[in-house]
Amino acid sequence: MRGSRLMSLRHPVVALGALLVLVAAAMAIASAGGGGASPNARPTPVAQAGYVTRQAPGFKFELTISGSDGGGSFTFGGEGSIDERDLEGTMSMQIAGESVRELIKNPYIYVEIPAIGSAELAGAKRWVRTNIDAYTQALGASPPFGATTTGPTQLLSLLKAAGQVTTLGEQSVRGVISTHYHALVDFSRYSSMVTPSLRAAMQRYAAELTRITGSSTLPIDVWVDAHQRVRRFSTQLQICTPQGALAETVAMDLYDYGPQPAVVAPAPSEVTDITSQLTSRSSQVLQQLGC
Repeated sequence: MRGSRLMSLRHPVVALGALLVLVAAAMAIASAGGGGASPNARPTPVAQAGYVTRQAPGFKFELTISGSDGGGSFTFGGEGSIDERDLEGTMSMQIAGESVRELIKNPYIYVEIPAIGSAELAGAKRWVRTNIDAYTQALGASPPFGATTTGPTQLLSLLKAAGQVTTLGEQSVRGVISTHYHALVDFSRYSSMVTPSLRAAMQRYAAELTRITGSSTLPIDVWVDAHQRVRRFSTQLQICTPQGALAETVAMDLYDYGPQPAVVAPAPSEVTDITSQLTSRSSQVLQQLGC
């Protein structure tokens, strides 16, 4: 991403995957809801909250992704809304002092380019876009915190694999009294809980997460309101890179549940499709990772 202030980020993998992070963040938001089978007879409170949240028509959110590698750190902050009826939404992010706007319009994610100066990818056009389904299918398995628009590899869907759950008490989240749970998500358990037709893809997803993080489990904190909806969740993980361990935190507040504003996609004349370029770069980045 030549010429961009994002290159000031010290970690080479972060710099190489800067646009990937932007799109992956939008994928995580887009996939936070989106169907899924009802939990089994006695789900944990966390698994039940994941199911109920995925049935909501939409919500507003505030997202933070931060990380450090001992030699530098980065923080991506964003907010927006997602409407699960049509899988569309908006997100505005602050990255390295720049404002970046994203649109989610099934099956595409659009990123506005001028603010981050990536003429290398966009040419003279204002927007780039990625086809989420084509992107994940080309990689063979969903990347960490990415998702397809049709599959169950959504971030909140991981909650159904929460085995060990500890209740930590009640707290107020944006003025809403919520119960704070700490849970341990087991990747292998998740792959065994999906339908048979999706099991192979989920096993690849779990194997990729294990390879990149060096662990088959993921600790997660979830705050659940009286209506069994997720109000806040956060997770911390370690990503193994050639330069050493990269500690990363993903946190998001969900609020104002209900239908959200419709999204109008940019005109085709203003858009450059970078699905193939992003797939190639994502594959290169993922190949560099591993414990």
